[in-house]
Amino acid sequence: VGAAKAKAAAGGGGGTAGSGGGTGMGKFIHPDELSFNYVLAPQDVATFGALCALATFDRSELGSRVVEEPALKSFLDLAPDTRELVADFYNSRYSSCLALLAKIKPDLQLDPFFSKHVEPIYGMIRSRALVQYFTPYSSVNMALMAEAFSTTVDDLQKELAQLILSKEIKGRIDSHKKIVYACTADSEAATFDRALKSGLEYERQTVALLLRMELQRHDFCIRPARLVAGPPRGGHDED
Repeated sequence: VGAAKAKAAAGGGGGTAGSGGGTGMGKFIHPDELSFNYVLAPQDVATFGALCALATFDRSELGSRVVEEPALKSFLDLAPDTRELVADFYNSRYSSCLALLAKIKPDLQLDPFFSKHVEPIYGMIRSRALVQYFTPYSSVNMALMAEAFSTTVDDLQKELAQLILSKEIKGRIDSHKKIVYACTADSEAATFDRALKSGLEYERQTVALLLRMELQRHDFCIRPARLVAGPPRGGHDED
């Protein structure tokens, strides 16, 4: 039994959350393959599997491999809170999802096998939620986003800055206006191209101005030719 418990703990542990859908996650989303019925209760299978899925799956994977997965769905029905938080996350109801995560957290922290993985998995879930919230938009008001995630604008800005630095979010933060702008590869290339063209044009104008100043200083200028007065048109000399 001790070896089985250790193996079950490994299935819900670090390799599960960090591998983007590794062996442990595969076991949880195919619970028919589990052979530890005397170690894990069915609701534990649902909770551990759902949390690992939220931490590692994108929205399409979450829909196809968890929400619409018949084998796991029957287990989720045994854990109503877990079922609701998965539905809230999938449907972008992040405030409600985070509230349910906070509700089940004390029980998870008391679990002898899953407790040490609670904080890293919760952190991954929150980061994935922030990324999923931002992805559809070209810009996001941080005040509204902070309200959706039950946090302050300053704390949210720090979280977003970390996600931008780790390249999980392609964007830039306007700290003055408190707006996050999406940066796509095309817009970045276009911005660089405009900056390059502006620099070249500035260089051309500067060289032309310096040349003009040098010509004037050396009095090397082309002046218009003076008109020479001649006899009136149509006039004839008298003999």
